[in-house]
Amino acid sequence: MIGLVYIELYKLFSSARTYISLTIGVVLMLIINLGLFTDGQEIFDFLLESINEYFLVQGEVINGYLISYLALNTLWVHIPILIVIVSAHIFSSEFELGTIRLLLTQPISRRHLFLSKLISMIIFNCCFMLLIALSALIPALLLFGKGDVIVFIDGIQFVQEATFLGRLFYALLFSTLAMISFSCLSMFFSLLFKNTLTSILLSLGLLILFTLLQKFVFGIFSAWQPFIFTYHFAKWQMFFVNVIPVTSIWNSVIFLMGMCFVLITVSLIKFEKMNISE
Repeated sequence: MIGLVYIELYKLFSSARTYISLTIGVVLMLIINLGLFTDGQEIFDFLLESINEYFLVQGEVINGYLISYLALNTLWVHIPILIVIVSAHIFSSEFELGTIRLLLTQPISRRHLFLSKLISMIIFNCCFMLLIALSALIPALLLFGKGDVIVFIDGIQFVQEATFLGRLFYALLFSTLAMISFSCLSMFFSLLFKNTLTSILLSLGLLILFTLLQKFVFGIFSAWQPFIFTYHFAKWQMFFVNVIPVTSIWNSVIFLMGMCFVLITVSLIKFEKMNISE
């Protein structure tokens, strides 16, 4: 089993698309940091204009912690796209290249083969999220230094400098779980349609559709929000409010873990019953 995981990781990190996704993610974080370094003060002066008459803000509002928080807000769109490009390819590439028939004729348990690909996908997600967090945080600290953070969530939230890294750590863990669940969705589509482009388009299509529903539903339809995975993806921001809603976050963790369990189970059943001639 360990050998299979090593082989899958070797194939994963030998692929050009893996490094392209990682590079784009890092460059994206650097561009955000440099953009806010040049124009950030004007942006925050505009945002704080409405509260200056009620609050006396002393010191530098812009600091590395705030910039890294803003950079990580790209979790909504950019990071899922970069992740799904790789995760969808892990399974569907075997069908597109025809190597799946060769693999299934080997004296290897289908379950072990499936789990080795799943583990490699999870490892990629963890590495990607850690790299993104570091590429957002380290340049921001070098350019802007440390400080307390003003966050605009449900009004104005003030996060103390001493607590920010701890909050960021838990937010990163939660976000990694969210991205793994999204990768499980693309894995399911890969096994269902055996095509990388189709699985990517379907995964991103659902992401966009559910994001729009989450933002624009009204009245009776708002009751369906807890059943939309993008609603739970956004809960990582709750680690940066003054009083962290622990119960709400745990509910989202349970939902995302349940989503992973269902998609992995259905995908495994599909893979084990797959006809070798398909």
